[in-house]
Amino acid sequence: MEKEEILINSQFALFFDQSVMKPEELWQGLNNKMDNIFDKTPIIFPVPNDLKFNEIPIVQMLSASGVYSCNISRGRVDFFHAGAGKQKFMDIKKDFIDEISKLFNFFNNKTKIARIGFVNRFFIEDENQDKTISGLLKNAFIKLHTGDIHESFVRYVSRGSIDEFKINNFTAIEKFFARIAGATETSKGILITRDFNTIPEENYKEKFTAEKIKSFIEKSEEEFKLSDIKSILW
Repeated sequence: MEKEEILINSQFALFFDQSVMKPEELWQGLNNKMDNIFDKTPIIFPVPNDLKFNEIPIVQMLSASGVYSCNISRGRVDFFHAGAGKQKFMDIKKDFIDEISKLFNFFNNKTKIARIGFVNRFFIEDENQDKTISGLLKNAFIKLHTGDIHESFVRYVSRGSIDEFKINNFTAIEKFFARIAGATETSKGILITRDFNTIPEENYKEKFTAEKIKSFIEKSEEEFKLSDIKSILW
């Protein structure tokens, strides 16, 4: 029986071509645009206006349900849609695409978008986390270590394209302890992160549209390869 993945969260990042000087003045307009899904009082951080702090969040927006969150810095915005209970990406996909369309349209009217990133984190229960992950490594390498397995972590990045955009295709596999909504105890298992982001060497500020963002999400989903990853792990 194939193991089932549980969505921890889906994240979408917009990287600004020009810095937004006062993110603390944008949260109300963004919340209105997104149908007031952030119903908790936002947290404002006093981050100095210095280029080295350009991607440090100044505004953190949250929903009381814990499903939605959003961080706005001078250089980027990150939106998160968390899974509620044992959901998969397909369960939130329609809503997520609609949310990202609103997010893009709002910020594209403030500054051009140079890069985008789409990140998904999936949890799979497994009592033998490190042993399972170590199965991705060559035995010849594992045998260089004496003693029992204590920790395994795998990270792999390739470069390719989605539509007209050059991307980094990122996978990380690591042990994780998750508290799933509705469960009384923390679950032990493996976190699989799939991250598709346009490469920093390219600026696509004249090419992004809401429709192209939607296509990017849909085609990235086709590249999750979760069934393939699970078949290798187990």
